[in-house]
Amino acid sequence: MMTKELWDAYDREGNLLGFDLVRGEPLPEGVYHLVVEILAVTNDGQVLLTQRHPDKHWGDLWEYTGGGVLKGETPEAGALRELREETGIAVSLEDLLPVYRDSSWEGQPSIYHSFVAFFDPAEQTIRLQKGETVDYTLLPYEAFKRFLLEERFVDVVRRRFLAHQDAFDRIIQAHFR
Repeated sequence: MMTKELWDAYDREGNLLGFDLVRGEPLPEGVYHLVVEILAVTNDGQVLLTQRHPDKHWGDLWEYTGGGVLKGETPEAGALRELREETGIAVSLEDLLPVYRDSSWEGQPSIYHSFVAFFDPAEQTIRLQKGETVDYTLLPYEAFKRFLLEERFVDVVRRRFLAHQDAFDRIIQAHFR
């Protein structure tokens, strides 16, 4: 028997509501859960992208790392866990650079917390999560921004990136000054 994934329930402003949500079950009206997205970038400016497992929603499409924040986790802890689970990349809390927090995304009952994390590929081994991802690639940041516009990239991830691209650009550029 599979265990149910539990999430904390939040209001639109990110205040805890004091009850649990179960992944896959409908959320009550006005109730949100936390989702993290992590743009992992190598020290030399290449973005890590993963290809979704064909059996998953948006199967075979490309994206950067993300997922639901589990009950009791902070967005930062969820981001560190998702990055480690899906890619094998382990970074520290200090390596997570917040990009945006957005709860107004196209009627989705989610509060998105987005981060950039820089890592040294010489010190990390990329390991894909069975059942989640089937391939990965590293693309220079400018090439990533072109690839993201292709049909083989997850559309909702693309649209969130483009809505906040200036913030991503500032963080990436500041790191390489």
